Amino acid sequence: MFPHPNNQTTALALRANVAHNHVLHEHIVIITGRTANVPHIPWDQRITIDQLGDPHDGIVHIDAEFGFQDPTDFPEVLRRVAGQHPETDLDPDHASYFVSRINLRRTDRPGMVGWRKRLFLALAQNAPSQTENLCLPEDRTVVMSGEVPV
Repeated sequence: MFPHPNNQTTALALRANVAHNHVLHEHIVIITGRTANVPHIPWDQRITIDQLGDPHDGIVHIDAEFGFQDPTDFPEVLRRVAGQHPETDLDPDHASYFVSRINLRRTDRPGMVGWRKRLFLALAQNAPSQTENLCLPEDRTVVMSGEVPV
């Protein structure tokens, strides 16, 4: 399962996983999580499933929208969709999660004043991890990272 901020990051994480492990998993679930401007969204209105063209290739995209007071719980999303489609015929309690993470590195590049870069980097470093924020089990989550100069 690949939680992601955008499709490009997900494609990169999926390609990196295939290149490193030389395997494409039987079921691939790509989850996009969004936060709405309302406090709560009922579960029956929260999830949209897209088979991405081929209903039998084992790849499905789930779009989950959360209210700003709802916990962003991706394992619960998997539990809610388990068995609804051939691609979601999986055991959510044994799913492996692949998360992409961007590490920021300070440079002398122009564009942002030095004190703003330092503040931005300090805030980014103190942000909670995606694993924690998405309620992912640490023992079944793989974090793939890349470095971005700031």
